[in-house]
Amino acid sequence: MTSEHEAITERELAAAIAGGEMVVHYQPKIDLKAEAAWHNIGAEALVRWAHPRRGLIGPGEFIGLAERTGLIRPLTMFVLETAIDQVRVWRENGTPVSMAVNLAANLLTDLRMPDQISAMLEKHGVPPSSLILEVTETAAMADTVRAMDILTRFRLKGMGLSMDDFGTGYSSLLQLHRMPFSELKIDRSFVTQLGEAQEALVMVRSMIHLAHDLGLSVCAEGVETGVALKILRSLRCDKAQGYYIGRPA
Repeated sequence: MTSEHEAITERELAAAIAGGEMVVHYQPKIDLKAEAAWHNIGAEALVRWAHPRRGLIGPGEFIGLAERTGLIRPLTMFVLETAIDQVRVWRENGTPVSMAVNLAANLLTDLRMPDQISAMLEKHGVPPSSLILEVTETAAMADTVRAMDILTRFRLKGMGLSMDDFGTGYSSLLQLHRMPFSELKIDRSFVTQLGEAQEALVMVRSMIHLAHDLGLSVCAEGVETGVALKILRSLRCDKAQGYYIGRPA
């Protein structure tokens, strides 16, 4: 953790992005419907800062600054470029898996993003269906008209869309139905309580049923125990990720 005396500055973060200090780690996702217990179907790309003096810095310490200063765009483009190229490598090695990348709220107003990401996929020879863009529920609902425009463009280009942190925002069922998402991602705050709190079980079961009724797949994040994984399988959740399955690496 950085201290108050080592507060990260905009200039320092910009130099890190431009200077190659950012690295991307990948957390595996497994298919809960497969017969094999650990059938890997994809990964989520997670950015880290390999600081020359402070060591590896997690995104919680610099993403907020990036969003406030506009640096989130070049940072996101770096993550996308790196992650898409990694998909290319995996595909060439006979492992055609999907890749999820987080898209910040303020990028949902950038009309350039759909075409630029599409061009990036074409450059690396990666099919658009291999990329899943994760957008938080709160971000998607902040400006539904603009978000609908951008998200629809992504879907028309063949990319997947996942509503991240589902259950923590304020979307209505009508808004959710209208949004062109292909996946709902259940927030870890519910998943980590599976096996301990009855309320969590009720919420997760309801979210899975809702998603399936809307024709969406479901991914649970924050799976940290075998008990939680077993419950998710019994509830017919589609995918899962978390420390119990594999840490970002």
